[in-house]
Amino acid sequence: MHTVSSSFVASLVVAVAACGLPAAAKTPAEEVKPPRQVQASPDEPVEEVIVTATRPSHNRVPPLEYLLEVYDARRQGAYLYKRGRYDEAFPYLLTAAKRGFKFAQARVGFLYQQGLGTAQDPHEAVAWLGVAARGATMPEIRNHFNSVWAKIPDLYRPELADLIDSYERKYGAQANRVSCDTGYKAGTFVKHLTCRFMDEHLYGQTGETMNDLTATDVAVVGDG
Repeated sequence: MHTVSSSFVASLVVAVAACGLPAAAKTPAEEVKPPRQVQASPDEPVEEVIVTATRPSHNRVPPLEYLLEVYDARRQGAYLYKRGRYDEAFPYLLTAAKRGFKFAQARVGFLYQQGLGTAQDPHEAVAWLGVAARGATMPEIRNHFNSVWAKIPDLYRPELADLIDSYERKYGAQANRVSCDTGYKAGTFVKHLTCRFMDEHLYGQTGETMNDLTATDVAVVGDG
């Protein structure tokens, strides 16, 4: 819960909303399966239904079940997001974002920025976009964050920078043993980003199942 003045919130809403919808690259859609239905009781967080495996302690190798469930949440979130089903996509994306996946973080930030699928929250928007923009990431993600940051008054930047730092310590790729790499598609100048758990090789899951779940996500922030 962010305890700041109403003028601070108002300034951030104006600054973040002023950035509008970023231009989306025309890239191939992901090959993903339709999402499964998530059933949760009123007192049970949706995220805990999506990922039922125990979350590993800091810097400990996660169990295979945990890896597969997070990969599936990332994939389901992308599927729903690309179809404009933001209410359904948000919990899946938030699950993957909290585990260090860049595209999910950028999309969660964008949904908070626009108030799509969740209440508009400029603090959360800046925090998630900031984490997604750090380290190995797509130029579109970094450029979008920079456009948001440029519109924030200097007075508020130190507090927001601290918030981004705290999110990176908890939700950043390194903190969740996720490795993100950028490169170019073979024979093209199209840049792509791949994020995956660095420990997946320990389970020998190098076949179709793991490769399907860790397929490169080529879409950018705000794409349809």
